Amino acid sequence: MRKMKKIEKTIHQDIFYPSNENEIKNMIENCEKKYKANSKTDSKLFILPHASYEFILPLLVNTFTSIKNDFDKVVIIAPSHLGKIDQSSPYNLFIPSYDAINTPLGILDLDKNVIEDHFKEDMKNDTYFEEESSFEQLYLLIKHYFGNKTIVPICAIIENAKQSKDFASILNTFVDDRTLVLLSANASSYQNSSLSYTKTNNFIKALENDERLLQLQRKNIIDSCGCGIIDSIIKTKKYKNKSWIVNLIEVESKISTSITKVNNVKKCVYHLSATIKDN
Repeated sequence: MRKMKKIEKTIHQDIFYPSNENEIKNMIENCEKKYKANSKTDSKLFILPHASYEFILPLLVNTFTSIKNDFDKVVIIAPSHLGKIDQSSPYNLFIPSYDAINTPLGILDLDKNVIEDHFKEDMKNDTYFEEESSFEQLYLLIKHYFGNKTIVPICAIIENAKQSKDFASILNTFVDDRTLVLLSANASSYQNSSLSYTKTNNFIKALENDERLLQLQRKNIIDSCGCGIIDSIIKTKKYKNKSWIVNLIEVESKISTSITKVNNVKKCVYHLSATIKDN
């Protein structure tokens, strides 16, 4: 029997995004009036944030409207903010056991061929997806813009170079020219302004210059929940040694927000959208 995950009545709805289909569509359409991309890109790899639509929807809409609909599947890789639930588990990558996700905008089917062929059965663990907010906002935009594309959600805990290399080896087996890859990551933690400002600037510089993110994070030079994931993707054959273009930055703080350059404001977290250089 088909097993379906329903995205409804979670703690994220009406906090991160509305639960009503019409409200979501109206938010997206209103956002498009100002932030719709002017052109399409050939890139199929993006860093996108996770937070309330109040803060990040302009970044999401701008990115999604720039993507060409010339791919077969969407791979979504997001960090586990819970960390490792079972410390004795030998795995640091997790995929859901269900076959589809019922979002407020409709059903998204998982790519069961990729999941069954490239991940071990013991990696199926729905606990990592139950209260993890870094997937849901993207599900809605995928459904809205790309309809019936299949998805591969991967929750990753990448803490060292070996885990990063091993994950890259798995990605090499199914990430190709017909795969859209979305990396869910924020640029800094919610902390005081000077730390957020400095670490976000360092993070952007590291992305643009293809520096080893895990090493910088371990030294407390940068701070991003997605460092390990980004480190893994730039070790794959397809994206090895490529740097990033940071497109837009959004500041979430106690003051009103807008798309902006990196500014030193009150206690905040920085969200950004970025895509890989085509060179």
